[in-house]
Amino acid sequence: MPLSRRSSTVALVSSLLAAGALSACASSGAFPIAGDPIAATSNAERLIAEAQQAGADSLAADAMASARANLAAAQVEMRAHNNDRAALKGREAAADATYAKAAAQRAAAEKARAAAKASLDALPGGTR
Repeated sequence: MPLSRRSSTVALVSSLLAAGALSACASSGAFPIAGDPIAATSNAERLIAEAQQAGADSLAADAMASARANLAAAQVEMRAHNNDRAALKGREAAADATYAKAAAQRAAAEKARAAAKASLDALPGGTR
């Protein structure tokens, strides 16, 4: 998938998550209860670190930027004692980081596949 298409996918996933949260708000009349903001942000931090280890900073930069922005927003909401909003932003950051890690792993696998194919093609007789 080209990088611009990945950016579009990240934006679409984030928009769908936000739309789901908003529809839950509209149907109940109140902001949804989203869980523990400390656990959500801690999980997001862990997943961002895992994605970074997988090379997502260079292979899925847009998703990583989104994950970090959502984590920062979660931390701001926590300081303002908006715990439900903080938890939702933390969960969104975790989703972005999970996507970034998967995108990085896919890019690495495609690179390894291309290298293996090139090695195979270099053998006498090439591929059949």
